[in-house]
Amino acid sequence: MKSLIRFFSLAFFLVLLNLTGQAQYLQFGVFADPQLSWFTSDTKKFSPNGSVFGFNAGFSLERYFADRYAITTGASISNIGGNIKYKDEEYNTLKTRDGEYLLAVNSNVKVKAQYINVPLGLKFKTNEIGYTTFFAHLGVIGHVKLKGFAWEDTNGVDREVLENKQLNFGFVSYMFGAGMQYSLGGPSAIQVGLTYANGMTAAFDAGYGMISIGSLSLKLGLIF
Repeated sequence: MKSLIRFFSLAFFLVLLNLTGQAQYLQFGVFADPQLSWFTSDTKKFSPNGSVFGFNAGFSLERYFADRYAITTGASISNIGGNIKYKDEEYNTLKTRDGEYLLAVNSNVKVKAQYINVPLGLKFKTNEIGYTTFFAHLGVIGHVKLKGFAWEDTNGVDREVLENKQLNFGFVSYMFGAGMQYSLGGPSAIQVGLTYANGMTAAFDAGYGMISIGSLSLKLGLIF
C-alpha cells in the first residue's frame, strides 16, 4: 500500500513539473461532503451488511493545463467504515486495544474510522452555460488511518479502538464523479456533485480475502 502511495505521489509531481510551463491558473477550494460508506469483500466468508454515515471535509487544489482540463489534488479528513457479517467459524476473531473476541457465525461488526485522504486526479469542465459549468473527475485516493473504532453487540464491544493488525494503516481507492459549478462572479463558484469511490487495496484484515471500503459522497464546496 505504501509503495502505491509513493508511486502515485511521484507520478503526480512528475506530471505537475511537466505541465508547469503550460499551466494557465490555479484554483483553490474547500468542501464538506456528507458521505455514505460500506465494506466490500471478495469472499463469501465475510458479507457486507450495511453502510455508515459520515463527512469528508478538506481543501482542493486544481492546476489547469488547458482551458477546461486540470490536475487535481488536496487533502481531507473523513469518517468512513461499514458493517460486516462474519460468516465462517474459522475466521472469527476481532482484535481491539481492550481485548481479543471470538465471534459467533453471523455476528455483525460495525467499524468507523478516521482517515486523512490525499487524492490525485483529472478534472474536465464544459464551457460555461449562463452561470453554470458542468464537470467530471476521476483519479485515485490514498487513505491514511488516524484511528478506527469497532462495535459488536454479542461481546459488548462498544466503540473500542481497533488494533493495527485488524484495521490496516491505510489503503488506496479509485474514484470518479460529476457535478456542476455555479459562478459567483470571477473565479469563485459554488460546487455540487456526486463522487463514488471503491477500494483497490485492503482496509480491514479479517484473516482471509480482501475487505476494503467503498463510498458515495455528495460534494458541497466553494471554489475560489
